[in-house]
Amino acid sequence: MKINYGIAVSSFRQLSELPELKKAGFLEVASNCIQSPDFVLPRAWKNRLNRVTSRSEARTFSAMIGSGRGVMKEFYRVFSRNCEAYARLGVTEITLTVDWETVVNDSDYADELREVLRCCYGIIYRNRQTALLEMRIPGFISSIPENFIQFRNSLLFPVRTLIDFHPHEPGALEMLTAFAKKMPFDSSRFRVSFDASGGNYLSSNLLEKILSSLHIVGKEIPEICFYPGRSADKAAFAALEAVLQ
Repeated sequence: MKINYGIAVSSFRQLSELPELKKAGFLEVASNCIQSPDFVLPRAWKNRLNRVTSRSEARTFSAMIGSGRGVMKEFYRVFSRNCEAYARLGVTEITLTVDWETVVNDSDYADELREVLRCCYGIIYRNRQTALLEMRIPGFISSIPENFIQFRNSLLFPVRTLIDFHPHEPGALEMLTAFAKKMPFDSSRFRVSFDASGGNYLSSNLLEKILSSLHIVGKEIPEICFYPGRSADKAAFAALEAVLQ
């Protein structure tokens, strides 16, 4: 199976210390890093930036619900400006992160959030970018994939799924296998997150177990983006590059 490998970074320090990693074909950068006026891509990665992600969006979306049209209008203005800036840098994918527990338990919140996401998708589409809806495994929504599918389909636009997989957490591999049986992947995007500072380096054996769950992706070439935690050092990246196929 052919795999496209990538690297995710969340800080300037990670970005500045990122080795070349020739086997990695693309780069994901956190929005708080890329939005800074001091943002500079290392020369070796200039043509590999393709995705922006943000953990703060779930809090932003939650704060906006019921806040009034003025606040939402300002958010869309800033979001549009950021997407345009990302497009100029070559970014083709924007990750949207939401509070899944509130979505499932509060129907009014889910209805309002649905409209917010539709507006965000319109902005993303206008910039010829792809919207990704993030789902964490293990996590609240991954244990009830039917709810995830229902909400995602109710958005009525072709949003893709980004699986944020934490393989070293208890039950993660089992949950991934169970989820794959219930929901064939309509997206080949995976982010494999592990805390290298805690000694959780990626091994060939673990990578094979992850790849075994991708057999139902279909004709798409799976993309696996690795995030080795905030404290990743050179040893962590060396161990990562050693197991990439």
